[in-house]
Amino acid sequence: MITDILVCLEGSTSSDRAIDLAIEIARELSARLVGLAIVDEPHIRAGAATGIGGASFKQHRDDVLPEDAHKKTEDWLLLFEARCREAGIAARGVELRGRPAPKILEEMQSHDMTLIGRNANFLFETKDEDVETRDNVLHRAGKPVIVVPEEPVKTGPDLMVAYDGSSASNRALRALAASGLANGRKVHVASVEDDGEEAWEMASRGVDLLRTLSIASKPRSVVSALPIAEAILEARGKLGAGMLVMGAYTRSRLSEMIWGSVTRTLLEKCPVPIFLHH
Repeated sequence: MITDILVCLEGSTSSDRAIDLAIEIARELSARLVGLAIVDEPHIRAGAATGIGGASFKQHRDDVLPEDAHKKTEDWLLLFEARCREAGIAARGVELRGRPAPKILEEMQSHDMTLIGRNANFLFETKDEDVETRDNVLHRAGKPVIVVPEEPVKTGPDLMVAYDGSSASNRALRALAASGLANGRKVHVASVEDDGEEAWEMASRGVDLLRTLSIASKPRSVVSALPIAEAILEARGKLGAGMLVMGAYTRSRLSEMIWGSVTRTLLEKCPVPIFLHH
């Protein structure tokens, strides 16, 4: 059961939604929340002013000073703690300094699960976008991560598992069962194949695994002329599921490599949170 949840904070709309979802989950599972804000310390470069050896060093962007970054992270942490306090959820904030991906990965080890906004930008001092940090975290995370989109959509409480029979999918199912998030919810296990019977058999394997983990679920065969990711998104929409569960989706008509286009497309387009575990 999830008892300790890390929430990545950096001021974006998707980060805001991540806080909302984290509070919901914490209330449901009686879990504690920890908000993590990072002051990025980018590699510095030589400047024109006098310094050591006749040259100074400054941030890549002159319009954002280190103290400005600290003020932003301080504000995010205060807001996070206030929202949790108002919701009656036990929470605390943590500020770290350093490169975002390694710091997040290090901090994740002390928590059961992590929530991160889909459009989170931890390099706000130097870049307008930061897909790099999110992807690095997802590639290397050893624990479940929920990726939260920007705008909430109207959904039901059901969960849909995108299941392809891979070891990553099996680990995602085990992580879901251990988390407690499936308790009291309908769980649909969907598999995409060119043949309906094969899709049903694959989905049924996922159902059987969940049964051994004391989670009841139903198989769904998905046969579609659409690309794999689009077929999964369409199936989720028809079910009205409020969360998509998956490992790195690897089974496809073109034998996707780990972290192939299916996973990337789902991360970018899925309108509901994705529970992801490798």
